[in-house]
Amino acid sequence: MITDFGFLNNGQPWPPEAERDRLDTYRQNRLLFEGKHDLVYRDALERMLREDEALTLVMVLNWPKRIATLWADMLLGEPPTIVAGAKGSPEQVALERIMKDNDLLNVAYEVALDVPTCGTGIFKVRFDGQRGIIESQPPEYWFPVVDSMNVKETWAHVLAWVVGERLVVEIHYRGFIEHREYTYDDGEIGFLLYDPMVVETGVDNFLIEPVHNLLTSNAVYGLNDFDDLGSIVSEIEARLAQIAKILDKHADPSMYGSRMAMQQDPNTGKWHMPGGSKFWPVDDKVGRPGYVTWDGKLEAAFTQIEILMDQLYMLSETSPAAFGNIKQGLCESGSALKRLMIAPLAKVNRIRMRLDPALKRAIQTCAALEVAQGMEGAVELNDVSIQWQDGLPDDDTELTQNMVARKPVGLVSTGSALKMLDGIDGEQLELELKQIAAERQVVEELPKKEE
Repeated sequence: MITDFGFLNNGQPWPPEAERDRLDTYRQNRLLFEGKHDLVYRDALERMLREDEALTLVMVLNWPKRIATLWADMLLGEPPTIVAGAKGSPEQVALERIMKDNDLLNVAYEVALDVPTCGTGIFKVRFDGQRGIIESQPPEYWFPVVDSMNVKETWAHVLAWVVGERLVVEIHYRGFIEHREYTYDDGEIGFLLYDPMVVETGVDNFLIEPVHNLLTSNAVYGLNDFDDLGSIVSEIEARLAQIAKILDKHADPSMYGSRMAMQQDPNTGKWHMPGGSKFWPVDDKVGRPGYVTWDGKLEAAFTQIEILMDQLYMLSETSPAAFGNIKQGLCESGSALKRLMIAPLAKVNRIRMRLDPALKRAIQTCAALEVAQGMEGAVELNDVSIQWQDGLPDDDTELTQNMVARKPVGLVSTGSALKMLDGIDGEQLELELKQIAAERQVVEELPKKEE
């Protein structure tokens, strides 16, 4: 962790020594997310392959990417409802404009991907001269300066990145930002290119909002999800690569037989067996040729893979149901699916508890920044609420049955039931209620007319 600004002094290494392990982890996890596992799982490959074989994987099982997108999909695949006031109010109009201008849900999705991949995702708020901007930032650029006596107390957020032969630095304080640029050469910070430039934001808040994954009381950075899975994923990939090699050998086995079966190539003068794979000449007395075969013990390999997959689901807090692998009869209703998804739902809720307040603060800070910068039509958003979805598909049949059971005993109104079942509201809901009332009246009057 960083507790002062000495890491930005002339002659200091960049990136800072104290942060190199974290940044190395980020780099490796980015490679895993992109499917470049052979660049990370070198030890498993070296154990699996001979020295004369290329260090490459036969197949890549990109579980890191699949798991990271799972959490982001469950959080934001069903768009949450974000409200700052009554429909049509200045606050709600401003909120909808901010969301639309910034494509906010996709920005939040990017941050949600960084949370399991790196352990921390970053929202950044700024004003571009015309409107407020909410954007994601690579956590590789983020260096928080914390109190040495209390790591939960952040003094400043430093964003820094290398551009050619320059190190660009933004130091975010509450209420203002300090901009610096240094020369940069061969991993070392040089001299300041100009005096630091201070820009007041007019907002008594940081313009940086980190979103952490699992965070302990003594930690500044969140824990990523990939570290626990590395040994399991690499072992599964290595084992499947070995199985593929065994099957390749069985698909094209070598032969043995009499030297008399070999032919000489007239061009090269080399002796060979026409067709097939390798041929091992043996004593002519052996008799007719045959295939060289062996038992690869594949049953044990597949058993190991099954055990590793069970451990993968447990350590990643997922289940086969989270990836659509549901055995017939185990998931006949929405409530049954939720029971199979207890661990994933708990994990998503843990991320949501971090993402919810950070996203609210980013929206409120963006609106306050627009007001402070004198933007026309800007209003402060003091009461932002987010209604999150669970990310699971709705079971319409089960939901309808619940509404039908609750309506007769007065536990839900017709309007609320329609809103929950069909998602209609406002004038459309009013028209639907009037139509239902009119049809009910016609039904009630039919017996009277028959009499």
